[in-house]
Amino acid sequence: MKFTTFGAFFSTFLVSVSCRAIQRRDDAAYPADFKPNFSAQHSVTINQPLSVVWPVLGAAEGLGKWVLLESIASNFSTQTLDSVNVDGNLEDAFVRTAPAAPVGQGFPRQQFSFTETIKIIPGLSFTDIPVQLSGTYTVDATRNVSLYETTNGSGILVKKVRTFSESNGVTTVSEQINGQCPTLEQPIVQLTTISAHNQQMALYPTLFQ
Repeated sequence: MKFTTFGAFFSTFLVSVSCRAIQRRDDAAYPADFKPNFSAQHSVTINQPLSVVWPVLGAAEGLGKWVLLESIASNFSTQTLDSVNVDGNLEDAFVRTAPAAPVGQGFPRQQFSFTETIKIIPGLSFTDIPVQLSGTYTVDATRNVSLYETTNGSGILVKKVRTFSESNGVTTVSEQINGQCPTLEQPIVQLTTISAHNQQMALYPTLFQ
């Protein structure tokens, strides 16, 4: 079963927010003006060792596989692969718009984009609304941490930190989402984010079947 109902509702809501938002932000203001007002945290266990899980859910090479678990996601593509220097831990940083590091320095950073197609009326494709998302996925393989950052270009910003731990051949994958949306819409965004996040992560084990 794919991530559909809550994902579609959440994405539809973000589209409506984008159309009506009066608090639009320029990407140049990020992250200085990033003030998270919604969040989610969840973990799943996968009955595989970290050496098997990491290439799929940790390394950038597996990025497209788990992004496309979402049934409304399509047209995933990768762009520039570079690296970025970070002061301190990766999970505390914002690197989506940071300048690239010199070759041989920093953490690898993969730029990517994909489309979410919001089905306003199922079965009537002319009512579909495509939403373009772009972002970066940055990896600290030494500490088993990854950082996923996206924007839809209309002021919706999401930062997701993923961590990994292994015990007795079983890997726990934990994620923390922090995002920013217009203040008036925060209650419903908070509610739907938690539900959508839990449902999407529940699909991660299917990548190892």
